Amino acid sequence: MTIPGSSLLRATAIGLTAGLLLAGCTSNDADSPNGGGDQSELDVPEAPAETPQETALAETLETDFDVTQVMTLQEQWPDIYAMASALSGTEDPDLCQQAGAAQYNLLLDAQPASVRATFEADANLDEHSSGETVTVFYANEAASSEALHEAYEHTDTSCVEEYENAIEHDVTSAEAGGRPVEVHTWQVVTSNQLTGRMIEVVSNDIFLRYAAAYPPQVIADELEDDAEQQFNDAATQRALEIFTAAVAPAE
Repeated sequence: MTIPGSSLLRATAIGLTAGLLLAGCTSNDADSPNGGGDQSELDVPEAPAETPQETALAETLETDFDVTQVMTLQEQWPDIYAMASALSGTEDPDLCQQAGAAQYNLLLDAQPASVRATFEADANLDEHSSGETVTVFYANEAASSEALHEAYEHTDTSCVEEYENAIEHDVTSAEAGGRPVEVHTWQVVTSNQLTGRMIEVVSNDIFLRYAAAYPPQVIADELEDDAEQQFNDAATQRALEIFTAAVAPAE
């Protein structure tokens, strides 16, 4: 494992996807396109223009939720391209890296409108988390909501298989924004260290992912018995509120 590739992957994955960060996926190839260099060295293709959906949702998140950073797909574009290049250029990729490359390449190819927000530390729903983010994707003809969800789920499960982590995954039904949705709750534990919790809301045309990452010192067995359920309840409520806000500009 080379330090530059690993550092870029982990730093970027905090905001872009819980899967690669939370399951500990890293880049092994020192000669991969990121190479530890500045992203500006990459020949990044032109980013897609912002859509009215993205603009409206970004404004709502900034106004109604305690966030420190909100980025549309256009603003996320250099990071997404850097991640796709690093993972696709890795020599002898493991299962986690292969799944991550497919996930990021789907975003590059399909260019689904999306908004990512990082919450203020005081607004984190779990006092033990090191950061919490939400990403909302608007499906299009090239990438359905189900396909986007499956890409992220494949990364999570592939990283679990590769690194022998433990993952808990439950699915329930709910209603938000006047439409039926599936709510997925995830928890990832690595060697008894809690590394991530995620809430996903999936409808026909919107895929939302709420993710909390944790520092290495958070030991799963030392947490209160109802800690996971408390987070899932609070994060699901917040995720459904944001999903409802995302529906308005989609209509």
